[in-house]
Amino acid sequence: LDSCRVLMLEGDQWKTHTLQTAPHLLTEKNWQPSRQILNQVRQEKKTSWQAPELAPASTRSLHGVKVVIAAPILDRAGEVIGVLYGDRRREGLSASPVLTKLEAMLVELIATGVATGLARLQQEKAALTARIQFEQFFTAELAHQLATQPDLLQGRDAEVTILFCDIRSFSSFSERLGPERTVAWISDVMEVLSDCTLTHRGVVVDYIGDELMAMWGAPEKQADHAKLACHAALAMQEQLPKLNERWQTFLGEPMGLGIGINSGVARVGNTGSQRKFKYGPLGNTVNLASRVQGATKYLKTKLLITGSVQAQLGSEFDTRQLCTARVVNIVEPVNLYELVRQITPAWLDLKTGYEEALKHFENQQFRQAARILGRLCTEYPHDGPSLFLMSRAVSCMVEEPQQFDPVWVLPGK
Repeated sequence: LDSCRVLMLEGDQWKTHTLQTAPHLLTEKNWQPSRQILNQVRQEKKTSWQAPELAPASTRSLHGVKVVIAAPILDRAGEVIGVLYGDRRREGLSASPVLTKLEAMLVELIATGVATGLARLQQEKAALTARIQFEQFFTAELAHQLATQPDLLQGRDAEVTILFCDIRSFSSFSERLGPERTVAWISDVMEVLSDCTLTHRGVVVDYIGDELMAMWGAPEKQADHAKLACHAALAMQEQLPKLNERWQTFLGEPMGLGIGINSGVARVGNTGSQRKFKYGPLGNTVNLASRVQGATKYLKTKLLITGSVQAQLGSEFDTRQLCTARVVNIVEPVNLYELVRQITPAWLDLKTGYEEALKHFENQQFRQAARILGRLCTEYPHDGPSLFLMSRAVSCMVEEPQQFDPVWVLPGK
């Protein structure tokens, strides 16, 4: 062949994507393929070749062309997406006036190779797109595990740590912002919270309205899953001032976050259906983590963890025991702790005084508890747990319960 082109079909137009031609044809201008042959290949989906002098008048305008051939390039559905188009010239490299069947088969074979290469590129592009989308929710390492171990989706019991992070006063903010700006605001917030999760090797399980749910310990086993979750929670709190700085003008007031964390065994796998895939955990561990997040509203604190989380933390974290609580729809009570990163003299004084008052309260020594809490409420007026425990102590002093139970029952979720 004196010239050969890969012509790809773009709409109803044939565009040259690759050209290989003899040196004496490099200066050829206004080249046009045979529409007759291209239409024939498109309709019949098979290789076609002919000599212009033997063809209908519509193709005899191919001046200087001795023979032309077009082999279809098919997609995976068998549709023509392009052709391998070649010709021989009267004063070209080949002296043969015809194109043999063997030569036509060779052109057809090359066209098949082109089609196979394009299909592979398309498949690789689709796989890359799917992987990128997958990694939007998981780290690259976890996405690889789920891709190479599909049995993980069938479900297994795993020791995990679950985090719920809720945006405070979402309804009032969204009413103030309107639909369009609310979407922009919530997307920005969730992006920041997700980054904190992924940076500390967690899995973003779901976005539930104004709440993010994250998990550590599955599908990859992590011995330090509780610590990683706590680091992520503290990072979320550290990002809050920057978020407020960006949105203060529109929100009118600072927004807050409430975070609850719990560790335990959960059933992890596809918690959705065959139609709607969703990888995540189910079980009492998850429900309790959600309830603990809800408890932050009543205790007027920002970050609560359960005793099962606190038991796995080292000296790099500091906690304050707040109470023993029984949450909605879960029978067993749970110990709740406040988690902080910055350990200051004021914090140590507050922690020591509060935990001493809590012991007095649990021993029904309500006046001693109230005396300590009175000082704390004066010196730390914005400490929600001290105000809350003070109200419980005063209530017990007034009502003098006959059957005292130190376990606090959450009034709601």
